[in-house]
Amino acid sequence: MIRTAKTWGRDALQQLVLSAAVRGADLTLRVPGLRNLFLDRLLAWLDTSWSDCEPDSEKQRNARWFAQQMNPWLHRLIDERPAAARAVLRFLATWIVEVYKRTDDQRTGLATPCTVVLEPTDRCNLSCPGCYAKSTHDGCDLSYEQMEAIIEELARMNVTLITISGGEPFLRERAERTLTRLGERFNNRGFLIYTNGTLIDEPTAERMCKVGNLFPAISVEGFEHQTDARRGKGVYEKNRQVRRLLAVHQVMTGFSATVTRENVESICQDAFIELRTAEGDLFGWFFLLQPIGRSPRPDLMVTADQRAMLRETIFRWRQERRPIFLGDFWNDGPLVGGCIAGGRYYFHIYANGDISPCVFSPVACGNIFDIINGTSPYKRLWDFVQDNPVFRAFRAEQDRVTDRARPCMLIDHPEAFRRIWQVEGCRAGKNMTEGYVDGQIAQVIDRVAGEWAARAPHLPPLPCERPQPAGEYAQQTASVC
Repeated sequence: MIRTAKTWGRDALQQLVLSAAVRGADLTLRVPGLRNLFLDRLLAWLDTSWSDCEPDSEKQRNARWFAQQMNPWLHRLIDERPAAARAVLRFLATWIVEVYKRTDDQRTGLATPCTVVLEPTDRCNLSCPGCYAKSTHDGCDLSYEQMEAIIEELARMNVTLITISGGEPFLRERAERTLTRLGERFNNRGFLIYTNGTLIDEPTAERMCKVGNLFPAISVEGFEHQTDARRGKGVYEKNRQVRRLLAVHQVMTGFSATVTRENVESICQDAFIELRTAEGDLFGWFFLLQPIGRSPRPDLMVTADQRAMLRETIFRWRQERRPIFLGDFWNDGPLVGGCIAGGRYYFHIYANGDISPCVFSPVACGNIFDIINGTSPYKRLWDFVQDNPVFRAFRAEQDRVTDRARPCMLIDHPEAFRRIWQVEGCRAGKNMTEGYVDGQIAQVIDRVAGEWAARAPHLPPLPCERPQPAGEYAQQTASVC
């Protein structure tokens, strides 16, 4: 990460702009009349960063389309959760600044993760069937000090969003107040926390409100009966109460939905997203079921037609400008230029310190504590991301993929994952299951991948995939620039 004098000068200017954005966020919340002006300027700055940094015209067009859908969400966020809005607006400003820093490294051929999935624990208070993480009541924990050291390293790598998974992360909050202490320590980062929601109580909500930059995504399986069927009777109602509590304390809350062959039709109903919005969710992430972890059921993987339906439904909701931020981990491949794992834009660290290319790839290829303790050939985590053979193989396979509607090395190109599996140093992670690479599960994955490969060429183009006439986007954004 060597920078020229010119780059350092630009960095200093961007830090001044960032400071102005932070002050602007505070001022916007105090003076409602300034809201539109500030949000327009912030989104225009985001657009400029893509123009300056993204050479891929398709990705640039898609990112701009996506940004246009953010405006109603930001307005709702400011109206309903002003305390969280302050942190989110600061986070967006930090993100924009660090886009430039990451781009400098990308232009020299380096990998530049912008988010990392980190597990503070692999223990959980629930025992959901088919848990992809294979969480149990006993397991590994990362201490606050260990997580602080890891995130310090990530911050030096310009990782802006820290994604917290598990296990159940709030077990560590109850033990050491780990999450809120980290949020306070790294107040210019955002912390997206995947949780079952059952351990969030009044004192926790109060601490989260004070910190501002912790954003819990509470798991749902569809409607109430579907969530309770998998997670336990009464869990949905408990989550409903937690959402009300977090709303009172101005915490930005969202949902995480695992999409299966059995619940996809329910999740694609307008009633589902309307309920999620009515209950206070301001963002949501959709994940296709992955046949890994505890007693996986590959028969629950979605069909090609169901995946297409999910894709079209989420993009329609965005096009309708519903005031909720939505992310579809697989179908958003066109928005981000394909698979983002293997350090390209993100990777995963287990609770025992093992490092993995992706939270859904049940393999490991190193350990963070070997790096920290000096027993690894890599002096820094940055060096590991750049030079680890498994990570490099992951990125090489990504470069071979041309169809961004089929981005995934695991379920779209399983033959690519099996080549990665053969790379020296690649070993099974704790959530690897029998038959995943060369058994019955592998056969199902191959069939599902083949069906999607046949379906993908016939997908109707989505709004972000349709090139706009020359000058149309400039006319749309002229008022904000």
